[in-house]
Amino acid sequence: MRVLPSITAGILLALTAPAFAAADVSGKWSGSMDMKSPDGNANSTPVYAELKQDGTAITGTAGATGHEALPLEKGTIAGDQITFEVRIPDGGAYSVRLTIAGSQMKGEVTFTGPGGGKQTAGITLTRN
Repeated sequence: MRVLPSITAGILLALTAPAFAAADVSGKWSGSMDMKSPDGNANSTPVYAELKQDGTAITGTAGATGHEALPLEKGTIAGDQITFEVRIPDGGAYSVRLTIAGSQMKGEVTFTGPGGGKQTAGITLTRN
């Protein structure tokens, strides 16, 4: 009668497998990036991203609008965590870390300027 425990274990694994699968983040996302300037003033900037997921790799574009979007670099997803970079033409770069929660992603953006100065902001994106 050892067949019953094996069947039960198989059913439990089948039911819990989807919980471990990474969400597919492919699609259009929009939201805002909320940054405090060095003088303490809050500044909210719109953000638009179009993502494509292929396994654990994330590609696509991000920017203030879909027309001003730049390509993502080093995009990865692991569980509910996404990371990627966006380099801007003047030599600066945005490093983005997001946590997926259903149809929303929240996280942090670190901007590194051409001179090496850094500034951090919160970011929230919602699937369109």
